[in-house]
Amino acid sequence: MRATIETLYALQQLVLPATPATAKSEARIHELRAKVPAPVLAHFDRMIALGRKGVAPVRHGVCSGCHIRVSIGTLASLVHPKDLFLCDSCGCYLLLESEEIDALAESSTPAAAVIRKLRKKPKAVAVAANEGPDAA
Repeated sequence: MRATIETLYALQQLVLPATPATAKSEARIHELRAKVPAPVLAHFDRMIALGRKGVAPVRHGVCSGCHIRVSIGTLASLVHPKDLFLCDSCGCYLLLESEEIDALAESSTPAAAVIRKLRKKPKAVAVAANEGPDAA
């Protein structure tokens, strides 16, 4: 799936500039579009038609399309993607660049190394209305 997103990002770099397309860039665009599945390409084309980006790189945990923080679960899934992920806010496909993957891998700690301090539960004291020193 990472290859599909990188292909879409390369396609976006060719499609979005305001400069007119040359024959060489048109051929490259056609080649890249052939590599992307039709439903993914249809969503990408809708985003471009609306004047927005179709793929947004995630930098420092933030979508570069809408500048909203991406959930930590989505970030973790983007490190080893098995599916395509859309930003919950703007609808762009999310791309985690290799520099970000390296940064996330360095900063994360294994779950076994995380030590949580658990609060001791107070002992339950059962006090009934009839109990006590005066009860006989």
